[in-house]
Amino acid sequence: MTGSRSCARAKASTRSLRTIGRKAGLARWSWPARSLGEVVDLAESGTARLEFLYPDEMPLLEKVRTIAQRIYDAEDIEAAKSVQDQFTQLQDQGFGHLPVCIAKTQFSFTTDPNAKGAPSGHTVAIREVRLSAGAEFVVAICGDIMTMPGLPRVPAANNIEVDAEGRITGLF
Repeated sequence: MTGSRSCARAKASTRSLRTIGRKAGLARWSWPARSLGEVVDLAESGTARLEFLYPDEMPLLEKVRTIAQRIYDAEDIEAAKSVQDQFTQLQDQGFGHLPVCIAKTQFSFTTDPNAKGAPSGHTVAIREVRLSAGAEFVVAICGDIMTMPGLPRVPAANNIEVDAEGRITGLF
């Protein structure tokens, strides 16, 4: 399609996606070869089904295992006893229903940044778990990565002032 017809199709597709959204089962974009038009046609046909990777009731550690095996093609996961205890504690505190986010290297499906691409049969090492209660998810920190620090409720800049003589106060 070219010209105004393709522009109209793109606008209609965008509207359709906004309207249909998760209801149509398009929350998981796992079709790399599909065009936007094909995805919209599938959504509008009513044949698309939303399938979550795991149920909310699944224990947190099992959610991580499911993601590792089904998304990253891992053989299994490994976590020290202290990390397993953290998962259990979060579960016991009522956070077990939350979804899980995996923080790992972007260079590989493994936790080894030197293992490029999408190898299979590896073990995903979980070194830490964090609760993001406000965002309502649990983060499994995997491998040797750095994460961004959280921001305070009140930015430090709110306390910085420059007086009439040019002196800066409130830096730290």
